Amino acid sequence: MKTKSIKSIFSKIAIALTTKEIYEDKKLIRLLYKYFLIGLLIRIIFMPFVFQRDLLSTYQRAATAIYNKDIFYGFFQFLTNLIHIIYLYILKIISPVVNNIFGVLIEQNTWTSWIAFNSNNYVFTILSLFKIPYLVCDIICMFLILRLAYDKEPDKKLLVFKYWIFNPLLIFVSYIFSRHDIIAILVTLIALLLAKKERKYWAIVILGIAVVLRFFPILLLPLFIFYLVKSKKDYLILTLIGLSGLLSLEFLTYFFLKRSLIFSLLNTEHFDFLLFPKFDLLPGSHSGIFIFLAVYTFIILSFQNLKNKSFDLLLSYGAIIYLAYVGICYFHPQYALWTIPFLAIFFIRKKALFYFNWIQFVLILILLIYWGDLVTKFLFAPIDHKYFIYLTGIIPIIERFYDSAKFVNIFRSIYAGVSFWMIYLIFKENRSLINTNDLLEYK
Repeated sequence: MKTKSIKSIFSKIAIALTTKEIYEDKKLIRLLYKYFLIGLLIRIIFMPFVFQRDLLSTYQRAATAIYNKDIFYGFFQFLTNLIHIIYLYILKIISPVVNNIFGVLIEQNTWTSWIAFNSNNYVFTILSLFKIPYLVCDIICMFLILRLAYDKEPDKKLLVFKYWIFNPLLIFVSYIFSRHDIIAILVTLIALLLAKKERKYWAIVILGIAVVLRFFPILLLPLFIFYLVKSKKDYLILTLIGLSGLLSLEFLTYFFLKRSLIFSLLNTEHFDFLLFPKFDLLPGSHSGIFIFLAVYTFIILSFQNLKNKSFDLLLSYGAIIYLAYVGICYFHPQYALWTIPFLAIFFIRKKALFYFNWIQFVLILILLIYWGDLVTKFLFAPIDHKYFIYLTGIIPIIERFYDSAKFVNIFRSIYAGVSFWMIYLIFKENRSLINTNDLLEYK
């Protein structure tokens, strides 16, 4: 009896994770286990050996916050930093190797701390430990995304899972580049799942938390509002709820630090990335148009204009927004990761997008030249930091033959063109999701 009861518990857990349709199909469940184990192996292979300096900076902020007993250290990304602070504090207690390297983490000289970190005898172990939160969030995302689309179509759900688990950009950003965007993406996926179930208030609340973790989900807020709104008063209520996370943090930071979080964010170069692409209406004047904001407004109004806003359309417009961002604006490689949750679902309907996404990934690897050694040869410094420090960089090699800035911008322009083409393909495919009345209005 006990054996049956244990099997029943495990069956319920498996169904909760994989959906009933996949679990009950022996062929599909075997494939899911196969994809999962291979994907997990790929991630584990990269975890100990490569990282980009920002991972160390993230944990240095957390260590400094612990050392100074100041949870507000790392002002701009308070909630993300708090997660790392709590996790590092636990590691410091239970892991001797992390406790041993803590002095390196609170070192303020960036070059000295980077050398000391890479030359540590336990650097592989420490890197693996530092990336575990990203692996956990990634695994949860794998199973959450199964439930976002293609209900009663388990074969398509499994393909979404496959596209997610083997997506090269996701693996690169989370385990090679080692950025924490996957944490905010996980919260955004939860918000999307709640929106699908039309739990409008909870969906907006969770999206508001995602905005506090990372600024990018705020671009989805208008889509959520237009999709979930049921009455005129909902516009105001849902907007206030969606901004409540930022407003709460604004109050906390102003009360404790006498600083405005929102205006500090608006004055950072990261927000300026949205504004840099600009068309001057009159040369030498102050009059101009911020190109991305104009395009973003067009996309939002296009979605709002639809009479029947299905959840599939919400997902497709999410893909369009983030593709427009990386197509138009200056971006860091991790920003492109925000396209993946939406594209992984859309790949099933338009497989050409899958191949163009691979082209995007290859182009992003070329765009890394923008940032020089820090994000190219130094990624492999844990393996042998002395060798990779003195290894000739990519830029000097290119400069022997051609201007490196022109070289990179040629590929940046191709990347933009590919992104715009993907947007066109999504708009074109959306016609099948829009009913006849909407099509007449759309035209």
